[in-house]
Amino acid sequence: MEITPGESWTWSYRVFDGQQFLGLNFTADNGHNYFFKTNFMVQRLQTFPEDGQPFSVHEAMLLNAYMEGLSAIGMHSNDSSSNVSTSMEISLNAVACAQFVRVPKRTIEFGFIPYPGHLRHIALGQVVSLYSKDNRISDFIVLDEVSDNTDSAVRLMFANREFKILKHMLMLGASIKVPRSVICPFRGTINNQHSMSYA
Repeated sequence: MEITPGESWTWSYRVFDGQQFLGLNFTADNGHNYFFKTNFMVQRLQTFPEDGQPFSVHEAMLLNAYMEGLSAIGMHSNDSSSNVSTSMEISLNAVACAQFVRVPKRTIEFGFIPYPGHLRHIALGQVVSLYSKDNRISDFIVLDEVSDNTDSAVRLMFANREFKILKHMLMLGASIKVPRSVICPFRGTINNQHSMSYA
């Protein structure tokens, strides 16, 4: 199914299993209307779009950047049995995460192995990998513009289905901040054959 952001796209909220979630009403290119439920319950939000607030030009730009990053690793916006493709699902969650979800207060470093090559260029929408100290790999989308001239922490959104790092379980949509030193190119340099499931 093909969907193109337009004036008919609006942010909204719906209750599922007693919990209220942020979502997006959209019209597919075939004219059918759908509600996309993000992975974010309202208690995780820092800012709250108004019910019916239009999907903005800036949000469409973010969506395009995230989808381009996923396409660059071979995940294309292809047809699927669900209302949206896996690529679109991850990208829409990334837009919601970047725009509305609370920014993590702390930078996490303790569970990850530093990347020996130091990834110098990190871009909005880029898909990168982190290696845990037990040598397992997980993948993330870069949520924000990142200056090449700073060593400040980078905000990422987890892009796999789930991943256990020490005692913590990450689920799709989890937002973390990490130092640049632990960010690797997508599946880069460290040999690892563990397959990761995407949303």
